[in-house]
Amino acid sequence: MSWFRRRRYSVPGVSPSSSHNGWDEYDGSRLAGRPAVASALERAPRRFADLVSSPGDPEMALSREEFLAGVTVGTADGSSWTVSLAEELKAVVDTGPDVVDEDILLAALSGRPEVSEAQHPDREVFEVALARPLRADEVLALVVDALSAAHRQLAQHLCIEPPT
Repeated sequence: MSWFRRRRYSVPGVSPSSSHNGWDEYDGSRLAGRPAVASALERAPRRFADLVSSPGDPEMALSREEFLAGVTVGTADGSSWTVSLAEELKAVVDTGPDVVDEDILLAALSGRPEVSEAQHPDREVFEVALARPLRADEVLALVVDALSAAHRQLAQHLCIEPPT
């Protein structure tokens, strides 16, 4: 991959978690200290309640750090991104039609002004096309905001008071 393309989405001082077939992936925890991600986490719930498996059980809630560790973003060009969610995040944001018929998370991603198109091709994978290239930390911040909004919406739909 050329240096020019790499510069469009790379984060100064942070190397990708993995690279393959021209795609670089960044684990959420690797970008946790970046200002954009830290700001998104400040807007996020302090703990993400289990809304699917054990609804409202405070023992099953994920901390922000645990939540962030379950998110990976990947790209080859900074404009088209894949968002991968670990299995444990399915309990805090329904990633399929188990709880509600609408795809709350897809709607939250699609509703972001930076997003020109979003798809949900697999249960734990989302594809996001951006209006302009962004760095990996900016994309992760966008995803954290969308996941937080979807989590709050699902909690409200299920009449569960999420932890703050």
